[in-house]
Amino acid sequence: MTVVLLALDALDAGLVEHFGVAEFELETSQQIETFAHAKDMPYTPEVWATVATGLSPEEHGITGSGTSEWSNPVLELASQFTGRLNESTRGTLGRFVRDKTGEREQIGETDAETIFDRDGAVVHNWPGVYDGSDLQRAWDLMNAIAEGMPKHEFERELLGLGAQQFGWTREMLNHDVSLIGVHVHTLDAAGHAYAEDEEPLRRIYERVGRFVDELVQALGPDDDLLLLSDHGMRTSFYGKEDEEGFPASHSWRAYASSTTDSVPADVFDVVDWIDEHVSHQTVSGERIDIDEEQLRNLGYI
Repeated sequence: MTVVLLALDALDAGLVEHFGVAEFELETSQQIETFAHAKDMPYTPEVWATVATGLSPEEHGITGSGTSEWSNPVLELASQFTGRLNESTRGTLGRFVRDKTGEREQIGETDAETIFDRDGAVVHNWPGVYDGSDLQRAWDLMNAIAEGMPKHEFERELLGLGAQQFGWTREMLNHDVSLIGVHVHTLDAAGHAYAEDEEPLRRIYERVGRFVDELVQALGPDDDLLLLSDHGMRTSFYGKEDEEGFPASHSWRAYASSTTDSVPADVFDVVDWIDEHVSHQTVSGERIDIDEEQLRNLGYI
């Protein structure tokens, strides 16, 4: 039995209904509670680190002012003062620094125990936990379209990246694993780019919905899928007039959907939900003996 934990960043509960993408509506679906810590609205690395640990940002250490880590101590100090700026401004400043210094910020990783530390768990591109290079690529695409990248190039690159992440997840189902975690930033990047452009955003939602359906079809009879988001996305064409924020800012409409009869009610509850649904059996493994001298002769070590 395998449980897939699919992190669809910025999948908005209201937009799922507005666009009528049935592929996101599994056996049980609902809007869930999320939180804001360093910023006024939910912030991606903070929330996903909480999902993986069950801890608050104060405990797991991934916060809006401590998300990016620079090898240069001067840049690292400066990053602490930009933590409350919006993502667009931070992205512009970060790009300026990269262009001028050649330095690249790294997404911080928590030292706290996560659900992916257990036997039989695998994880890919999880903010605050493991390998943020794909997330950085999505952020770069958001900056690129803001600077004039043609829509067809933006969508080709963004959906290509998402397809790789879904493809990795389907492949993991062919292996002896108990928990698969993957983060996909497609809807967040598209939401920021198309917050005032309904049809392109609808198209992206529908395409990601087909990715989800392909994943559901790949599940075995004893496998389950939990998809969830950390927040939604404000748009000019959906939402209440009295909602906080402006188009392309994060909304509170986080979402969860599963192939079971329950979903977590809160992003803090995901660890407990996983504990209830993931088998605690140790995944078996076989030792492969490879001659060290042979590897050295081949140049691998």
